[in-house]
Amino acid sequence: MKISTLNATIRSNHFSGNVRFGQRVWRAVVSVISVFVLFSTACAESRISVDLTEGFPRSYTVREGDTLWDIASQFLRRPWQWVEVWQEGDALYPGDVLIISAGKNGPRIKVLKVEKRSPRVRVITTAQPVPTIAPDTVRPFLEGPMIMDPAELGQAGQVVAGIRGNVMLGKHDRFFAAGLPTSATGLYRVFRMAESVIDPDTGETLGRQTIDLGTARLVSEGLMTTLELVTSHREVSRGDLLVATNAEQNKLSHFTLRRPIQDVTGRIVSPTTSLGEFSRLDTVMLSLGKRDRLREGDVLEIWRPGQLVTDPTTGKLVTTPGEPIGYVMAYRVYDKFSHGLILECRQPAQIYDYVRRPDA
Repeated sequence: MKISTLNATIRSNHFSGNVRFGQRVWRAVVSVISVFVLFSTACAESRISVDLTEGFPRSYTVREGDTLWDIASQFLRRPWQWVEVWQEGDALYPGDVLIISAGKNGPRIKVLKVEKRSPRVRVITTAQPVPTIAPDTVRPFLEGPMIMDPAELGQAGQVVAGIRGNVMLGKHDRFFAAGLPTSATGLYRVFRMAESVIDPDTGETLGRQTIDLGTARLVSEGLMTTLELVTSHREVSRGDLLVATNAEQNKLSHFTLRRPIQDVTGRIVSPTTSLGEFSRLDTVMLSLGKRDRLREGDVLEIWRPGQLVTDPTTGKLVTTPGEPIGYVMAYRVYDKFSHGLILECRQPAQIYDYVRRPDA
């Protein structure tokens, strides 16, 4: 090969290499810019201005029986934004005085600690912190399983028979059980399976409803495990199921009121009562769970879709506009579903009403 031809080839390869290198660098730069733009857009969409209620109080004294949602509703049009304005982030106690002030990034709420002093008596308060929601409203639903994932059923024990051969069991009756899981407390919830809960949008089975029958206490272990019914809501019979009670699961945490991490839309898919409508402080089942990145304390807006009606002028079918009717907070979150407490409801919620991230 001639020297001139060789030099030309080297220059050509060098140029092509530079072009390819430049293209790779440019693609990397474009990718970084795209990610930055998407991140900036997402952040911009997640920021929502904090609007105060009309005639909001300049100060508020926390009282016994208050909940965090009640207090937030005094100041904020969207109570789930409490985490954005509560400056200290600590627990509140009865007697605390809240004051609102204008901050550089919007309104802020501070606590003015009021301490009463006496020259003779020193008072030590034993008051409990203000809960996010009233514990008594949901505690009955924490005592036993309401909805179970099908995978959990394989870990449940089973009632075999009464020790005297009795078929139907009531309070203080003793019975044999098989496949019993370990219980740290020695107590078990006794329940019976009911119908499946189906996601109306996907047809997926979210879980199985259960009927709470009572509580059993471990008496002895051997070839056959013996238990005694210590509480009984309904008669227990052969084939009914048992799961260990978990004291930790029955405790209510101090929830942080907030929006879900991402835009989500689900449904109210199951009530906890036989009623077809639900109001404030009712517990419902939601078709959203951990796989949707839902967390305990996340607040969802209840959305009533529009109705199909006939236009009296044209005679054509038209859909009326949908409307928000309240808020529900997830207080127990499982993989496919959650238990939610209705915090606010301007009209009764119904099964299959939508729930979604507020101001989505």
